[in-house]
Amino acid sequence: MKPLAIWAPIVAAVFGLFAVVTSAANDTEQVYVVVDSSFQMRPVWSRVPDELDRIDGRNRAEFALANERGPIHGYQSELTLVGVEPFAPCDLVGIDETPGAIAADERILITVAGNGCDTDHLTGWKIIEL
Repeated sequence: MKPLAIWAPIVAAVFGLFAVVTSAANDTEQVYVVVDSSFQMRPVWSRVPDELDRIDGRNRAEFALANERGPIHGYQSELTLVGVEPFAPCDLVGIDETPGAIAADERILITVAGNGCDTDHLTGWKIIEL
């Protein structure tokens, strides 16, 4: 009985250490999300927070949020869209050249289908149409 009392804590400690090392070895993924805030988004604007919640439900990821005019917030654990309302025509030129987009592991654009914005230049982006 005494050998079991000695070995059980040692085995538990080894497996615990293995779990900690494995977890720490996994890199955090950086996801850059751009929300189209043009006039064309008004009919679907109420769906944007639900889509952001779906995206930021991932483990081991941090998220930066922007619209076509610039950053809304830097990298953090949740996407928070505050103080942004749809206005102006759609203009996605340059969103792929921002520092946040260049450094990100994944890039996502949330837009509306048939909005007339050219997304052909956004290679490597996941485009979500609401």
